[in-house]
Amino acid sequence: MAAVKATSAAAAVFLLLLPVLVPPPAGVLAADDDGTTHLSFFMHDIVSGSNPTAVQVIKGPGSTTAPALGMSFGDTTVVDDALTETSSPTSAALGRMQGFYMLSSQSGPVLMVCANLLLTSGDHNGSTIAVLGRDDTAADVRELAVVGGTGKFRMASGYVLWKTSSMKGADATVQLDVYLTTGNGTTIDAAAPVSPADGSSGSSGSGSGSKASSGARTGGGWVRACAVAVVVAVVGSSWVW
Repeated sequence: MAAVKATSAAAAVFLLLLPVLVPPPAGVLAADDDGTTHLSFFMHDIVSGSNPTAVQVIKGPGSTTAPALGMSFGDTTVVDDALTETSSPTSAALGRMQGFYMLSSQSGPVLMVCANLLLTSGDHNGSTIAVLGRDDTAADVRELAVVGGTGKFRMASGYVLWKTSSMKGADATVQLDVYLTTGNGTTIDAAAPVSPADGSSGSSGSGSGSKASSGARTGGGWVRACAVAVVVAVVGSSWVW
């Protein structure tokens, strides 16, 4: 009987320590003691081939100022890049990065990034994280800001550590480590409906309109910043078709 009790106690201790001994795989949410959520995934920015996920829509007027990227000052690219669990593009799909980046430096390979990280799997399907910031591609690790979010990440704030994993020509695989906190449960109703990424309709009700408008206002600053950036890029530039 004593041996059975000792075995049961050892098994209980092992189960308690299991989450510590086995770290969560890439892409799985982990909450720190201070309430910070950590997400990790890989972005695949493909500009080559017959089905690119990054397409240049504005061509700057000058000569190439960032040879490593094949870009000139003012060049602007719209992206719908895959987010996956590992650096392999065939690993589990976790979402998409949708937005744009432009070469914003006249003297180096520095991009201004404005994008939504759309999550498409698990409980966070349909939630987004708004990212805005400076991407100095010559640096090993870059830090961009989390300036908002929707769904499970309403009123999110934090930062993204952006690290190039590999390059093949102009195609890039970038590791993203996102650290954020949210305002859910304080000023926004966390139970408000979230639209799934597959476009299917969510819950309906008389209160949904006011909740949706409240969520839109929280991201207004980010939307205005992106709109200003697009206007600045378009003025004096020509569209490439």
